[in-house]
Amino acid sequence: MCVEKIRKICVVAFIVIGLACIFVEKANSPKEYTAVVDGFNGDMKVTIVAKKNSRGEVRITDIKCTHEDTPAIADPAIDQLITKLKETQDISKLDVIAGATYSSEGFIEGCKACISQVE
Repeated sequence: MCVEKIRKICVVAFIVIGLACIFVEKANSPKEYTAVVDGFNGDMKVTIVAKKNSRGEVRITDIKCTHEDTPAIADPAIDQLITKLKETQDISKLDVIAGATYSSEGFIEGCKACISQVE
């Protein structure tokens, strides 16, 4: 009888601990932030997935961008900026791409707006 009671208490304790771990993991997971800025031909929507680390630095895990600019010109430039931002994790190291200046400026502005939202 005593062993059965201890077994039940252990099962309940493991369930409670498991649920608590899920809550903590979700609370500390990266969140999605979005900004809409002006591109060359219209609106540009920049979305980043990020969170602050223990030192207060923003860590970006994913970046997406949709735009109305000319795909043949804007897409390579934006892809290059996304790659550089993921590698450096530093928005100040981004510079406009020649030939896609307005698209680059819009993307950088959108990233800055998203990063300013990160809590």
